[in-house]
Amino acid sequence: MDSFPFGTRDARTMDLDHTIPHQHGGATSADNLSPLTRHHHRAKTYGGWAKRQPDPDTVVWHSPHGWIYLVTPQGT
Repeated sequence: MDSFPFGTRDARTMDLDHTIPHQHGGATSADNLSPLTRHHHRAKTYGGWAKRQPDPDTVVWHSPHGWIYLVTPQGT
């Protein structure tokens, strides 16, 4: 499932995004990858969204407006 808040797309149709970019030392492993659509990847890269991944099944998003979203396999 898409790891962006309220995402509904199936992960098989998306790209795996590095939480910590590879060029900043982020490993290519389950602890540092989450599925995102291209649109959501652009929101993260250029739109002011940020994410943390405390474990492989949990992504914490910070919106450009200060909102915090917790995304797990159960949803947002």
